[in-house]
Amino acid sequence: MDLSQHIEDKLNYYAEAIIKGHEKIDEHALGEMTFYMALRRILSGTYTYEDVGLMDAINDTLQELKLIGPDITFYKVK
Repeated sequence: MDLSQHIEDKLNYYAEAIIKGHEKIDEHALGEMTFYMALRRILSGTYTYEDVGLMDAINDTLQELKLIGPDITFYKVK
């Protein structure tokens, strides 16, 4: 699956969850949507500095956990 399609599928899923959900689901869905919307903006080149900071924090954490190498950026891997 293409990463862009994955992002769109997740955004649609969590938007629907908010429509049907309650407070706990809303909060979880919002967290997921915040990440996926930021990732979509990063990949499309329409990012904010906050988006870059979020992705950097995630990337640094993945590197610290040794899940990706020190020279890898997780959203640039194809």
